[in-house]
Amino acid sequence: MKASVVVPTFNSSVLLDRCLRTFRAQTLTVSDSFEVLIVDDGSTDLTAETAQRHVTADSRFRYLHLPRSATSSRSAARNRGAEEATGDILIFVDGDQLVPPTFVDRHLRHYRVIGAKKAVIGFRKYLRTPEAFDDRFMRDGGEEFLGGIIKSDIRLDVLSRLSDIGVGDLKTSWHLFFTCNVSVPRVDYKRVGGFNEGFRGWGLEDSELGYRLGRSGTQLVFDEESFAYHQGPPLSPNMSVYEGWLKNLSLFIALHKEVPEVILQAMLAPIFNPAVGANWIDLYEQFELCARSTPAAFPGSRVEVKEGEFSVPVA
Repeated sequence: MKASVVVPTFNSSVLLDRCLRTFRAQTLTVSDSFEVLIVDDGSTDLTAETAQRHVTADSRFRYLHLPRSATSSRSAARNRGAEEATGDILIFVDGDQLVPPTFVDRHLRHYRVIGAKKAVIGFRKYLRTPEAFDDRFMRDGGEEFLGGIIKSDIRLDVLSRLSDIGVGDLKTSWHLFFTCNVSVPRVDYKRVGGFNEGFRGWGLEDSELGYRLGRSGTQLVFDEESFAYHQGPPLSPNMSVYEGWLKNLSLFIALHKEVPEVILQAMLAPIFNPAVGANWIDLYEQFELCARSTPAAFPGSRVEVKEGEFSVPVA
């Protein structure tokens, strides 16, 4: 089996260099292989030189450059990488992540059952001092070689809180499909049309793909042992991020306005509003429980929302 790792990047040459070094240290079974597609989304720093250095050193690496334009987006960059991919399984990882040597193998093991129709959601941890990265991490994946963990993925806290209903039973698993660490069979990705390139800026383009995958019959599976390591702290909410998230939410709802749980994502808006700073876990639990109680939870039921009936909260 072959994996194609799609790594989008923009003006982060130092972080990208460490990221690619960890992918060059992957260990796989004899029957498996992988390639890495570095998608440069119009960088103006030393990203091209950094990527080319790894391409020259390792034939499994390929570099794709996209000119920066008004339509540049994370979705477009990932779609371009997927178009060039030759693997059976697509693994999406951001260019500012570090991965342990078993990372690719861990994703591939989920697909070794013939006919398995699934996509895998992994998790991430955040590093305190990524510049303290030690090469010994590439040999055994020990976290002690990463300069200290700030925190782990808050999605794990959500799954723990909701474990009484079974994480495989989450109605909103698709919302947790974050492309810092996910994989999907290439055939399923192509079948649903890949990422929607109408999404701009940060947020929800990956969740929307996860939604379409789940709706098409692909099972979304959590791997709570699969980690990527973000080189730095989590994103801090600010007005630009908040406004971008709201715009993407509006598009998400417009695309699937007959689906109650898609509309219910508006409950999460206060998390991203810097003036509010709501608790992510509490609001997500409410979101999940509300989604489970919607009419769409029952076969054959639908709810229609007409234009102008829904307004996204701004506070």
